[in-house]
Amino acid sequence: MNVNIFHHRYRYVFILLLAGYSYLNILFTSGDQLLEMSLAKWQFFTLILFVVLLVWEIDRWLWKQVDRRFTTPSSRIVPLVPYFLLSLVNVLLSSLVVVYVTTLWQGEAFTENISLLKLALAFAFRINLFLHTVNAIVYFNRKLVASRLEAEQLKTLSAESQFEALRNQINPHFLFNSFNVLTELVHKDANVATEFIQQLSRVYRYLLYNQESETVTLKAEIEFVEAFIFLLKIRFAESIIIHTNLSEHQMESYAIPPAALQIPVENAIKHNIVSRKQPLTVEIFLENNHLVIRNNLQRRQTYIESGGLGLQNIQQRFAYLTQQEVQIEENETHFTVKLPLVENVAV
Repeated sequence: MNVNIFHHRYRYVFILLLAGYSYLNILFTSGDQLLEMSLAKWQFFTLILFVVLLVWEIDRWLWKQVDRRFTTPSSRIVPLVPYFLLSLVNVLLSSLVVVYVTTLWQGEAFTENISLLKLALAFAFRINLFLHTVNAIVYFNRKLVASRLEAEQLKTLSAESQFEALRNQINPHFLFNSFNVLTELVHKDANVATEFIQQLSRVYRYLLYNQESETVTLKAEIEFVEAFIFLLKIRFAESIIIHTNLSEHQMESYAIPPAALQIPVENAIKHNIVSRKQPLTVEIFLENNHLVIRNNLQRRQTYIESGGLGLQNIQQRFAYLTQQEVQIEENETHFTVKLPLVENVAV
């Protein structure tokens, strides 16, 4: 969050108003008389204006330093804490500068203005505390608004991903192939046909039930993909080989956006040759807190139109869940997608 109240475009107007209010407040409470100050009223107002200006402008400079060091993704410290601590040094320095300038102005020794230093310190601290309180309110309000916006964006991306996955499943080619397989199974093996229908219903039920969820357990996602793989194995038989190497503990310990695993598997089938002579092998395993989906590369000769929305959508959704990025790698033999896993907080 690079902007705070100290960077407001009308800050000089606020400085003047704050100085005017403080001046009237001190006069009303007879603060200048209690400390036996010998300044004229216009000199006293100038002194207050100078204090407010120094505190404000130095705090504005300090925020740039704090923002540069404490608002990185790896930082666990709320930047307002070191910001306020540094501002206390600003209060002391600003008060000393104001009193020193005033003594030069009056032609007096610095030691003769201890009362003025006390007033400057008290006033500068009060102004600084007030400004940082307002700034904290603005800061956390903006954080709240930003988090709500990110939640809405994540919800939209999740819905888009679910739509993308569902669209991949219910496109005419998929339905045509599924019904053809089902028709053959009904005549050949009624039991397998029943299992095919059950797995097909699991695929659709998962997509529909989780369309509002930000994440699901890795176990739930794997079970969904296994149902999807069952449909693929019925269709492609030995032409597709899928190895899943994950322990029960790993599947329970991590979470993942729904349908994030299905899309790379679907893309592997969509863009590569799948035949008995050239079987497609897809490996799914865990590596360095990433879920790795790797397939052997054997591109189709005929181009299949793709907008790349699936992988792009996954990258955007993970960006809202973790600082780690989705990694996409390709070499002469393999295409690999690495999905960063999120810890399952329910465990």
